[in-house]
Amino acid sequence: MRVLLLLLLCLGSNPPGEVRAQEAAPMLPLQAQGVRAPRYEPVVPSRAMMMSPVFTGWGQLYADNGWRAVLAFGVEAYYLSHVLMNDRKARRLQAYNQRLGGSLDAAYRDQVTEYWELMRDNAWKAVGALFFITVDAYVGAHLHRFDVDPEPVPDNWDPGEVPQPIELPAAASPDGTVLISLGGRF
Repeated sequence: MRVLLLLLLCLGSNPPGEVRAQEAAPMLPLQAQGVRAPRYEPVVPSRAMMMSPVFTGWGQLYADNGWRAVLAFGVEAYYLSHVLMNDRKARRLQAYNQRLGGSLDAAYRDQVTEYWELMRDNAWKAVGALFFITVDAYVGAHLHRFDVDPEPVPDNWDPGEVPQPIELPAAASPDGTVLISLGGRF
């Protein structure tokens, strides 16, 4: 059910290339004609970060990263499925040993212990993957629409009204040099 919902949400959105072409190209002509440019609701990074652990990949979908959402969901599903698989194998071996009357107790106990250790390892991997997925949702939300609405970078620097650094007067030292000394005791 979760996989189907995630795929429907991802397929419903436009591919990134189409979205950029539709959003960036018509803005200048619309503004020149006096039509207001469409407003976009900002993506809140903390909200994306909180959405990601609730439903794996939801934070990436919120930040318009559909392929990352599918990847995040797949990685988390992989580790959690291995947790369940190893737990089932361990329980089946325990049940089989009990049906035999416990005659092969030591061999089955070692296999059950191995499966439970694999289950624990995959659970820790799932937690670590969820941490990185949450960080990815946070960073992706910060970079939302970065390539469409970049901050302007000036070609040349004209400080204008920006205050300049304070220069020390030449009278501070006899020859105009500044002495810096560092000291410490260990």
